[in-house]
Amino acid sequence: MDILDKYQLKEWWVESLTVSQRNQVSNNYRPMGLPVSDTPCLYQNVDKTYFNDGFGKLSLLLTLSHVAESPAKEILKAKAESELTKSNTSANINLIDTHLALASLIQHHYSLRADNKHYEKAKELCLMQISFANKVAKKFRHPEKPTELKRLHKITGIRHPYYDEPQMLPSHTGYKQLAIILEKEGDIKSAIKLSEKALKQGWTDDYDKRLVRLNKKLAKIQ
Repeated sequence: MDILDKYQLKEWWVESLTVSQRNQVSNNYRPMGLPVSDTPCLYQNVDKTYFNDGFGKLSLLLTLSHVAESPAKEILKAKAESELTKSNTSANINLIDTHLALASLIQHHYSLRADNKHYEKAKELCLMQISFANKVAKKFRHPEKPTELKRLHKITGIRHPYYDEPQMLPSHTGYKQLAIILEKEGDIKSAIKLSEKALKQGWTDDYDKRLVRLNKKLAKIQ
């Protein structure tokens, strides 16, 4: 099974991108040192451990968009947003994949914030990512151990520091970016409230320092 079949993207890939676009993206995509490629012999035996820790369809599409040239770049990002909408209503949502995809899309739309449509979209996606932040935090703190390791550790009694101990949370783009937006819009109180919530959940973005600065700024205004 190749990676496009794995995520049911093969038909879309062929229909939506030209041969030259597919070749360009394939030649520049290097997971584990291999290209996506239209060649069926590649990825016949996908190493499933490579897809642990939440990597999924959305992350794949956005990774491909990063190496794609226009207009394929825009086509891939649009497909990712379309799939994001579908996954957000699914009972089997891949939380980490969705979290990572939203982080990328927030950065994309905010970089185009001169256009109000993109500015408002960035805020919308921030709120979407924040809406399940507490749930995804649990996934990051306690990553799912691969089946192979579970078997091995059961036999040997070995513990793995990454899987068997709580992990530090990474940065959270939605919280961070929306706090910046609210501050720039002059809504300091909401920026403080949002930063307090992120700090309480444990996201890593120097919220202690941000809150000190925001509270000083609010005191001056009042």
